[in-house]
Amino acid sequence: MTQVEVPNRRERKKAATRARIVEEATALFQRNGYQATTIEDITDAADVAPRTFYSYFDAKVDVVLGQFVEWADRHVEAMEARPAGETPVEMAEGALDELRRMGYVTSERLRDGDGRPYPPIALAVVLSETEPEVAGRVYQVMVTFQSRLTELFRRRLGYPVGAIEPRVIAASVTATWFVAVYGFADVCAGDDDPPSIDELGLTGMRAYSRGLDALWEGRLG
Repeated sequence: MTQVEVPNRRERKKAATRARIVEEATALFQRNGYQATTIEDITDAADVAPRTFYSYFDAKVDVVLGQFVEWADRHVEAMEARPAGETPVEMAEGALDELRRMGYVTSERLRDGDGRPYPPIALAVVLSETEPEVAGRVYQVMVTFQSRLTELFRRRLGYPVGAIEPRVIAASVTATWFVAVYGFADVCAGDDDPPSIDELGLTGMRAYSRGLDALWEGRLG
């Protein structure tokens, strides 16, 4: 049996410091705006020295992307680990459960300046609407995310190299997460107890599933 490595005290302390920087930066970005927030603001709020900030992040944009990049990587890995025979919705449900166990939780939310729930992992996607620097990086991450899912579905379902069907399935998974993030902001505006982004994403996946079934049917082992 493979033994899981337990982080030592130093690693746990580093992870906690990084998480605090991200959390404080997220709150500042939401309250004051991305452009108006400086690295000095972030280090003051997180109570760390500038050199500590730069030991974790190269630039302000990397704070925005930090959790998002990790989430995208872990999401694909969790999808890859799902058992053969599952539908896209079942794979997504299982992957999100695994991500929650790993601590990448889009249902645990910070609050924005108006007291509404706000998920730090989704910050990059939301800011990409108004910040070109963030938008370019988000696009790169999502292209990689979708490409990895395309290859996963191609292998899982036995489609030949170059087949368009796996790309359609991968695009649907990618699109539902974007819909969930942007829809979340709208839902929050009119709901005091909104569903999580995970829940909204799965709702979107189920909406896609009828069309996806035609690509999936007969190809599962």
